[in-house]
Amino acid sequence: MFSDTNLREEWTTAVKAAGMTGVLVHDLRRSAIRNLIAAGVPEKVAMSISGHKTRAVFDRYHIIDSADVVNAMSKLQNKQLLEGKNGESLVRGLLTEVRK
Repeated sequence: MFSDTNLREEWTTAVKAAGMTGVLVHDLRRSAIRNLIAAGVPEKVAMSISGHKTRAVFDRYHIIDSADVVNAMSKLQNKQLLEGKNGESLVRGLLTEVRK
């Protein structure tokens, strides 16, 4: 296991042994946050788990992409359709903007 005094050296050795050169500890932290959020864990809970004390730093690790936006808009459309509202035009307009 890693010692607290030699983490960088031990991490480099472990990454090389796994054949994953170039992987940083922070890459794992970013992946963990992304996976927590994707699993539906509230952001405040994800911040607590990851040890982020400020929202600004957490936001640097919580990276979203266009697929996240499309997924969110699809959820909104489904909710509106379930409620008997026609949200199609709203969602289509927002998706058009995202894809530009």
